Amino acid sequence: MQDLLKKIIEMDEQARKIEQQAKSEKEKSEAEVEQLREKIYTDYIERAKERVEKNIAIDKAHAEEKLTAYAEDTAKAKADMGALYEDNKDKWVSEIVGRVLA
Repeated sequence: MQDLLKKIIEMDEQARKIEQQAKSEKEKSEAEVEQLREKIYTDYIERAKERVEKNIAIDKAHAEEKLTAYAEDTAKAKADMGALYEDNKDKWVSEIVGRVLA
């Protein structure tokens, strides 16, 4: 009877050890999963930030190109209007004065 009781106690101790090991493994696995989740999230955020910064740089370069083109077009138009004015100012003044006096 004592042998049977001793055997039952040993089996109970072994079962508790197995249960404790299972709990430890579960906690360890949960911690690993949480770390992996955080790493994946962090990596995703970093890649997203890099893409945003890259897109901002590309958009800024395109905007600067457009601004330069607009500035060149504006300067050309201003020069053309200045040349037109210089070529026709006397004619326009005479025409305006002639119409006013007529």
